[in-house]
Amino acid sequence: MEINENEGVNDNTGGEQTSFGSELSTDRGVASRVKSVATSVKDKASGLPGMLADGLQAGAEALRQRRPAAETSPGSSVAITNDPTIAAVTDTLASGMQSSADWLRDADLDKLKEGVEKQVKEHPARSLLVALGAGYLIGKALRR
Repeated sequence: MEINENEGVNDNTGGEQTSFGSELSTDRGVASRVKSVATSVKDKASGLPGMLADGLQAGAEALRQRRPAAETSPGSSVAITNDPTIAAVTDTLASGMQSSADWLRDADLDKLKEGVEKQVKEHPARSLLVALGAGYLIGKALRR
Protein backbone atom coordinates (compact mmCIF):
# COMPACT_ATOMS: atom_id res chain seq x y z
CA MET A 1 0.00 0.00 0.00
CA GLU A 2 2.76 2.38 0.79
CA ILE A 3 4.31 1.84 -2.61
CA ASN A 4 1.09 2.80 -4.40
CA GLU A 5 0.80 6.05 -2.43
CA ASN A 6 4.37 7.05 -3.30
CA GLU A 7 3.83 6.27 -6.96
CA GLY A 8 0.74 8.48 -6.94
CA VAL A 9 2.74 11.39 -5.49
CA ASN A 10 5.50 10.96 -8.04
CA ASP A 11 2.99 10.82 -10.88
CA ASN A 12 1.35 14.07 -9.78
CA THR A 13 4.67 15.88 -9.52
CA GLY A 14 5.71 14.63 -12.93
CA GLY A 15 2.33 15.68 -14.33
CA GLU A 16 2.75 19.20 -12.97
CA GLN A 17 6.18 19.52 -14.55
CA THR A 18 4.88 18.30 -17.89
CA SER A 19 1.91 20.65 -17.61
CA PHE A 20 4.21 23.58 -16.84
CA GLY A 21 6.39 22.76 -19.83
CA SER A 22 3.39 22.52 -22.14
CA GLU A 23 2.09 25.88 -20.84
CA LEU A 24 5.37 27.52 -21.83
CA SER A 25 5.19 26.06 -25.32
CA THR A 26 1.54 27.11 -25.57
CA ASP A 27 2.46 30.67 -24.55
CA ARG A 28 5.16 30.76 -27.22
CA GLY A 29 2.66 29.47 -29.78
CA VAL A 30 0.13 32.15 -28.83
CA ALA A 31 2.80 34.85 -29.00
CA SER A 32 3.86 33.73 -32.47
CA ARG A 33 0.22 33.69 -33.61
CA VAL A 34 -0.32 37.20 -32.27
CA LYS A 35 2.78 38.42 -34.10
CA SER A 36 1.57 36.74 -37.28
CA VAL A 37 -1.86 38.37 -37.03
CA ALA A 38 -0.29 41.76 -36.27
CA THR A 39 1.93 41.47 -39.32
CA SER A 40 -0.98 40.59 -41.60
CA VAL A 41 -3.07 43.47 -40.22
CA LYS A 42 -0.17 45.86 -40.77
CA ASP A 43 0.23 44.63 -44.36
CA LYS A 44 -3.47 45.09 -45.08
CA ALA A 45 -3.47 48.54 -43.48
CA SER A 46 -0.57 49.66 -45.64
CA GLY A 47 -2.69 49.07 -48.76
CA LEU A 48 -5.72 50.87 -47.34
CA PRO A 49 -4.83 54.42 -48.50
CA GLY A 50 -4.46 53.22 -52.08
CA MET A 51 -7.82 51.46 -51.95
CA LEU A 52 -9.47 54.57 -50.50
CA ALA A 53 -7.88 56.74 -53.18
CA ASP A 54 -9.13 54.42 -55.92
CA GLY A 55 -12.65 54.52 -54.45
CA LEU A 56 -12.62 58.32 -54.25
CA GLN A 57 -11.39 58.62 -57.82
CA ALA A 58 -14.05 56.21 -59.08
CA GLY A 59 -16.71 58.18 -57.23
CA ALA A 60 -15.50 61.44 -58.75
CA GLU A 61 -15.62 59.94 -62.24
CA ALA A 62 -19.13 58.59 -61.62
CA LEU A 63 -20.31 62.05 -60.51
CA ARG A 64 -18.87 63.66 -63.60
CA GLN A 65 -20.54 61.10 -65.86
CA ARG A 66 -23.96 61.48 -64.22
CA ARG A 67 -24.31 65.20 -64.72
CA PRO A 68 -27.90 66.16 -65.50
CA ALA A 69 -28.51 66.53 -69.20
CA ALA A 70 -30.92 69.01 -70.82
CA GLU A 71 -33.21 66.41 -72.28
CA THR A 72 -36.42 64.61 -71.46
CA SER A 73 -36.57 60.84 -71.43
CA PRO A 74 -39.17 59.42 -73.83
CA GLY A 75 -42.31 58.43 -71.97
CA SER A 76 -41.29 60.33 -68.84
CA SER A 77 -43.27 63.19 -67.40
CA VAL A 78 -40.23 64.54 -65.54
CA ALA A 79 -37.86 66.76 -67.44
CA ILE A 80 -34.25 66.81 -66.31
CA THR A 81 -32.94 70.29 -66.87
CA ASN A 82 -29.38 71.45 -66.97
CA ASP A 83 -29.36 73.51 -63.77
CA PRO A 84 -26.09 75.43 -63.40
CA THR A 85 -26.27 75.23 -59.60
CA ILE A 86 -26.49 71.43 -59.61
CA ALA A 87 -23.69 71.22 -62.17
CA ALA A 88 -21.49 73.51 -60.06
CA VAL A 89 -22.09 71.50 -56.89
CA THR A 90 -21.40 68.25 -58.76
CA ASP A 91 -18.17 69.63 -60.20
CA THR A 92 -17.05 70.93 -56.80
CA LEU A 93 -17.77 67.62 -55.13
CA ALA A 94 -16.05 65.62 -57.88
CA SER A 95 -12.95 67.84 -57.82
CA GLY A 96 -12.82 67.58 -54.02
CA MET A 97 -12.98 63.81 -54.19
CA GLN A 98 -10.28 63.79 -56.87
CA SER A 99 -7.97 66.03 -54.83
CA SER A 100 -8.53 63.86 -51.75
CA ALA A 101 -7.59 60.78 -53.79
CA ASP A 102 -4.43 62.53 -55.04
CA TRP A 103 -3.52 63.56 -51.49
CA LEU A 104 -3.96 60.01 -50.21
CA ARG A 105 -1.69 58.67 -52.93
CA ASP A 106 1.00 61.30 -52.34
CA ALA A 107 0.82 61.56 -48.54
CA ASP A 108 3.60 60.08 -46.49
CA LEU A 109 1.64 58.50 -43.64
CA ASP A 110 4.73 58.08 -41.48
CA LYS A 111 5.39 61.83 -41.59
CA LEU A 112 1.73 62.49 -40.89
CA LYS A 113 1.88 60.16 -37.87
CA GLU A 114 5.02 61.89 -36.60
CA GLY A 115 3.35 65.29 -36.99
CA VAL A 116 0.31 64.20 -35.02
CA GLU A 117 2.50 62.70 -32.29
CA LYS A 118 4.48 65.95 -32.09
CA GLN A 119 1.30 68.03 -31.77
CA VAL A 120 -0.06 65.76 -29.03
CA LYS A 121 3.22 65.97 -27.08
CA GLU A 122 3.49 69.75 -27.44
CA HIS A 123 -0.20 70.58 -26.90
CA PRO A 124 -1.90 67.73 -25.02
CA ALA A 125 -4.88 69.76 -23.78
CA ARG A 126 -5.67 71.16 -27.21
CA SER A 127 -5.31 67.69 -28.75
CA LEU A 128 -7.71 66.27 -26.18
CA LEU A 129 -10.27 68.99 -26.87
CA VAL A 130 -10.02 68.45 -30.64
CA ALA A 131 -10.44 64.68 -30.18
CA LEU A 132 -13.47 65.19 -27.92
CA GLY A 133 -15.03 67.63 -30.37
CA ALA A 134 -14.44 65.31 -33.32
CA GLY A 135 -15.87 62.37 -31.37
CA TYR A 136 -18.95 64.38 -30.45
CA LEU A 137 -19.56 65.44 -34.06
CA ILE A 138 -19.04 61.93 -35.40
CA GLY A 139 -21.37 60.58 -32.72
CA LYS A 140 -24.09 63.05 -33.67
CA ALA A 141 -23.67 62.28 -37.35
CA LEU A 142 -23.92 58.52 -36.81
CA ARG A 143 -26.88 58.82 -34.46
CA ARG A 144 -29.09 60.31 -37.20
